[in-house]
Amino acid sequence: NYQKEWNKKRWAREKKLVFDHYGKKNIVCKCCNEKHKEFLVIDHIYGGGRKHRKENKIYGTGFYQWLIRNNYPNGFRILCDNCNASLGRYGYCPHKKL
Repeated sequence: NYQKEWNKKRWAREKKLVFDHYGKKNIVCKCCNEKHKEFLVIDHIYGGGRKHRKENKIYGTGFYQWLIRNNYPNGFRILCDNCNASLGRYGYCPHKKL
């Protein structure tokens, strides 16, 4: 399906732009240094990601579009899925307890 492929390519371009900006040439998890891009996500540094996405009606890959449209605002960083999930669920990351 042409549309599906086009969307995948657009998402990949947008993700690269966002990660290049927030990673500043060092695209790794800011907590554990995970380097595999498949595991990396953008984190709301001060929490409140769910509330932010709901208030701004940001769904799925629209988050990358929102960051680009808003000129890459402060308050975001790159984390891996595990560190991001732990911070969201427990308020801390086990890597910081080591």
